[in-house]
Amino acid sequence: MKTGSLSKRVTLATLGLLAIVLTGVIAAVTFAYRSNRAQDLAEQLRAAGGEFNDTLPGDVTKFFVADLARHGIAVDFADTSATVPNAKPGSSNPAGVKSYPPPVKKDGAITTQGSLVVLDQQLPDGTYVVLSASNDAIAADVQQLLAIEIAVAVVALGLAALLIRRVTSAALKPLADVSRTATRIAGGDTAERLRPARSDTELGSMAAAFDHMVDALEEAVRQAKDAEETMRRFLADASHELRTPIAALQATAERLLRDQPRRPRRDALEAMLAGDAARLGRLVDDLLSLARLDAALPAPSTRVDLAHLAEAVAAELARRGRVSAIALELDSPVWVAGDPEALSRVIRNLLDNAVTAAGSAGQVRLRVTETADEAQLSVEDDGPGVPGEDRERIFDRFVRLVPGTSSGSGLGLAIARRIARQHRGDLTCDEIDRGGRFTLRLPLAEPVESVEPPRTLDL
Repeated sequence: MKTGSLSKRVTLATLGLLAIVLTGVIAAVTFAYRSNRAQDLAEQLRAAGGEFNDTLPGDVTKFFVADLARHGIAVDFADTSATVPNAKPGSSNPAGVKSYPPPVKKDGAITTQGSLVVLDQQLPDGTYVVLSASNDAIAADVQQLLAIEIAVAVVALGLAALLIRRVTSAALKPLADVSRTATRIAGGDTAERLRPARSDTELGSMAAAFDHMVDALEEAVRQAKDAEETMRRFLADASHELRTPIAALQATAERLLRDQPRRPRRDALEAMLAGDAARLGRLVDDLLSLARLDAALPAPSTRVDLAHLAEAVAAELARRGRVSAIALELDSPVWVAGDPEALSRVIRNLLDNAVTAAGSAGQVRLRVTETADEAQLSVEDDGPGVPGEDRERIFDRFVRLVPGTSSGSGLGLAIARRIARQHRGDLTCDEIDRGGRFTLRLPLAEPVESVEPPRTLDL
């Protein structure tokens, strides 16, 4: 990339172009002036020759010749006679008029001989007259004109250089603003921006692109800091959460090895060991799932009937005996685009939380509906509900509303919301009069032309 002075390059290029234009103008004006003067001088010679044609024989006097001389035209005569020019009966040689041999040039032709412009002409009485005028005056006037033009051109170039330098400095001021703004941003003032008044010009679009680049860099830095802070907090929370089941596993294993208890006490300790291992496995699985979601890897996508998927998950929980009854209200089909396994996990996490909150005698309601542009799946229970100040905090990692509880890892809702947002939707905790309700919203895969009436099932 060339880093020379842009102002100097623009100034020199403009002055060079202006000098070429001025040179052409000077040459054209000088040539036109010389041609006009030469044409005027030729016209004067022709006019003088015409006056000789109109003069009667014997009337050419020294006064007439002197009058032409005052106008810068010299007169010479030539005749075939060796004695007298104008050799005619009764004519006399005008005083001061020299005699020359007859011209060899064509009669009436104007020629240039050195610094003289010459007209050869034969008069009606047979006499040859040679009219000449010097073009030294024309050359001197042309030289004077050329000197004036060059002086004016030099002055014009000097003024143009000053004007171009000032205009260039004003035109390049936005570039200086970019440099100053970039220096201040590099110094830590990240709020600085160019903020161009117009973005449809060359410099305006450059300034807008600069601001966009700085915004993108600032956002990238912010995301990197957030990711670093999230990872630090995640590692701290994970180590804390893993410490409890690992300690329980270690304590149970040590008791088995140390005490070597007999049955049924040994069976109870082995069951505790298996339960702690299973809980630790679920926690590790949740941590890995959350890490994959944080990596923002693209999820597989296919057409999924959300109502059919919810019905299948509810039937699975009912077969496992997790709840006595789940009331289903389903609009089927409700088509969304997404990963069936991931969406099943969201529904399963929501139902597990609702079943835990409602208790064995509680009631859980699962509803799937669609609006004009989105599908909605809500899970409602008649448990204690979620306080208003915790409706957002409950989606954070390792958050349990009941301190000290051993059920769940505190990652289920965090994973469910991440999956929802990965599918361009969202998961919220709604405010209701009694109990708790979570609503999953997803964009529809395609418009549904026929809708079956809602149906209610008790499992």
